[in-house]
Amino acid sequence: MEEILRRFENLSRLLEQACVLVDARGSVALANDQAVDLLGASIVGSSLQGFVRHPDFESALELARTQNQQTDLVYSRRQQAPQQFQIRFAPFDAAHVFIVIVDKTLEQSAERIRSEFVANVSHELRSSLSVLSGFIETLMGPAAEDEAAQKRFLPIMQSEAARMQRLIDGLLLLSRAEAEAHVAPRDQVNLQSLIGEVITAKTHQSERRNMTISLHSDWSDAASLPLVYGVYDELLEVFHNLLENAVKYGDAASQIEVHLARGQTSGAQPSDDYIQVRVTNASPVIEARHISRLTERFYRVDEGRSRTMGGSGLGLAIVKHILNRHRGRLRISSENHETCVSVTFPTTEKKTPSLDWND
Repeated sequence: MEEILRRFENLSRLLEQACVLVDARGSVALANDQAVDLLGASIVGSSLQGFVRHPDFESALELARTQNQQTDLVYSRRQQAPQQFQIRFAPFDAAHVFIVIVDKTLEQSAERIRSEFVANVSHELRSSLSVLSGFIETLMGPAAEDEAAQKRFLPIMQSEAARMQRLIDGLLLLSRAEAEAHVAPRDQVNLQSLIGEVITAKTHQSERRNMTISLHSDWSDAASLPLVYGVYDELLEVFHNLLENAVKYGDAASQIEVHLARGQTSGAQPSDDYIQVRVTNASPVIEARHISRLTERFYRVDEGRSRTMGGSGLGLAIVKHILNRHRGRLRISSENHETCVSVTFPTTEKKTPSLDWND
């Protein structure tokens, strides 16, 4: 067994991928750290097929074990953050098969993200470029010496240029969020402290509209709040977007309430396994036909108003993809002149494997 372990460790170090060694029945005898991170600590001693459900799993295992044949399978895991893997079965010895699991998600999505980025940039920037081109032509021609025209046109040109910059920044952030959606965060974050930081940053903006932002929590202090696994800067982006929307599109001289509450289990019982953050503000009601589309990139309920207020139409799309990475859920409701956006996260109290491969 020592020789088997040595060979397995040498191969694992060489490949730098998730590697497992299975016996004739498909039970995992050995797993390296990458495989444990991917599949969970319970993988050792369990049947690999319980984690990787593929119709050709058994035949690939048999070909490697009895016919000394290497086989590659492609496995897609379609859950909140879709992933794609290449699973390679290779002969090891008479009693074992060596299996390598390679995450192909980023590679497969890179080309799609690049093509979508180009298409979206082309579509969204065309109007701003047309405006700029027209004003430049005017200022270089008929209005070259017209000071009044320059004072009128230059601020508009500056605004359109700033809008293009916001669009590009938003598209880059969205592409990065999509590309990393399958990589679960490992840092622990206190949401109450983080949201308090966002509220402080938004105070000046809210005061300009005579609005106030209040924070309420079901926990007595930030220290007692369950933590969530998260990337701090990405979660900042989520709540900056949600509060910015509440300030921009809410009623002037109204109050925005942020409430941290225990999320609910499948039995609708409050539980420290989940934490829910609700952002509620007074606003015109959003029709139901719009709500399901709010997370689409560039979708706007009122396009004219959104553009006037500097909206790019990317904010909630970015929120959705960041939440996918954090295994969070987004819900939007709007009724009785009130809009509520809630996000629910699993907390570090929730005892689950790092990845559940069961479809």
